Amino acid sequence: MRVLGVFLDKYTFPCLLKGCGDIMEVLEVRKIHGLVFKLGLDLDLYVGSGLVTCYLKFIFMKDAEKVFNELLARDVVLWNVMVNGYAQVGQFDEALGVFRKMCLEGVEMSSFTVTGVLSAFAMIGDVENGKSVHEVVVKMGYGSSIVVSNALIDMYGKCKCVGEALKIFKMMEVRDIFSWNSIMFVHEQCGDHDETLRLFGMMLGDVIQPDLITLTTVLPSCTQMAALMHGKEIHGYMIINGLSKDRNSEGIDDVLINNRIMDMYVKCGSMREAHLVFDKMSHKDVASWNILMMGYGIHGYGSEALDMFSFMCESEFNPDDVTFVGVLSACSHAGFLEEAYQLALTSPTEANAVIWRALLAACRLHGNSDIAEVAAKNVLQFEPEHSGSYILMSNVYVAYGKYEEVLDVRNMMRQQNVRKLPGCSWIEVKNGVHALINGDQTHPGSNSIYDGLHSLTALLQEKDYVPDFLVPTLCWIFLMKVYDRMLFRLFFVYYWWCRDTTLESWEQIRWE
Repeated sequence: MRVLGVFLDKYTFPCLLKGCGDIMEVLEVRKIHGLVFKLGLDLDLYVGSGLVTCYLKFIFMKDAEKVFNELLARDVVLWNVMVNGYAQVGQFDEALGVFRKMCLEGVEMSSFTVTGVLSAFAMIGDVENGKSVHEVVVKMGYGSSIVVSNALIDMYGKCKCVGEALKIFKMMEVRDIFSWNSIMFVHEQCGDHDETLRLFGMMLGDVIQPDLITLTTVLPSCTQMAALMHGKEIHGYMIINGLSKDRNSEGIDDVLINNRIMDMYVKCGSMREAHLVFDKMSHKDVASWNILMMGYGIHGYGSEALDMFSFMCESEFNPDDVTFVGVLSACSHAGFLEEAYQLALTSPTEANAVIWRALLAACRLHGNSDIAEVAAKNVLQFEPEHSGSYILMSNVYVAYGKYEEVLDVRNMMRQQNVRKLPGCSWIEVKNGVHALINGDQTHPGSNSIYDGLHSLTALLQEKDYVPDFLVPTLCWIFLMKVYDRMLFRLFFVYYWWCRDTTLESWEQIRWE
């Protein structure tokens, strides 16, 4: 155009700047900015908007701010560009500063302004100001906008206001994939995995096709709840639709996605499927090896876990902190307690609570009170508020009949104000996942469950069988009710006297 002598006007530069921005030509943008200044178009709204957008894309925030401040006229679109530009690079205070300035100048916000501001409030956890924006949104009639509703769900979710997020979701007349992803992500982040899977089922019922974000959001819930059938269905869907491939490299596996799938199979106890996923991965990272190695260790395949560690070293992958925890766990579960103890002492990774707790759990499993005491002292130094460590140690003492030490552990828990959360298990039946809490009778099928339990108890009584778990159970029942040491001793004298009695006698002891 310049060679032919065609005059450049304010409509030429926005298109030219957009093209340079798309191909990331920073130097060319600088040259265009200089030409704009020479032609006296630097104060034009359209040209200025193009420059601001371009500089924000390059994350040249100071340049964008300078051009923005020099413009004499600014419309709501330009204000939105600045608010969202700052929010997208994590400069939330600056984004909110532009928003306040916008309000002071009397510029009426649009739905795009709202989404940028809400994202800023979401990231800094400012739910009160978020609620204020929500009220403005309702007054301005933007409440029915899908984009605004999705932003509100995200804001409330990240501020841990799950009820408010769900309320907005239910009020939406039309929902898109982003709506479903947002509400599922909110519940998954708050640890409500059961509700995450329920929402996923509702989404499929509304014939909404899940995308990669949906599946990576739901997979952790399958992992945490050991919902193997749901996990397999998601894995199958990903294979059929090619979602396990790297979108940036054709034919290459997405390492992060495959690691999540493998982790799901490991935690659901399906090591065969986990190893198949591992074998089919064209690209692996250290996390891939760690997941499989720790899986074998956790499930008691110590030799296989140690073999994986050898293969990993042969493949020239450098072990990290998690790797050594996995090796320690493998040694522990395989019964190599002395080797595991020496590894904890000499590991190049600084020992932490996770390492010592893994060793403590193995001591309980294989019955080694000496190493257990050392492990317990170390783990309590790192995490004195973690209830699991106290429970593991008390179980070790119960197994060895050291009931005085059991009471000492209980006293330590009371002194540290440590409380054990109720035990919870999940079971997958047909297409549903059921959560069962210790002593809970609120489950819809609790009557049937307890009827089945009583039937099993009756069969045990017929065979005069006393299960091993009944002894520690009775201990803890008694401990919860009686704290006097003398009574405690008398109780166990009575236990050793009755140790060869039938289950019927035990039932009498428990109720008496």
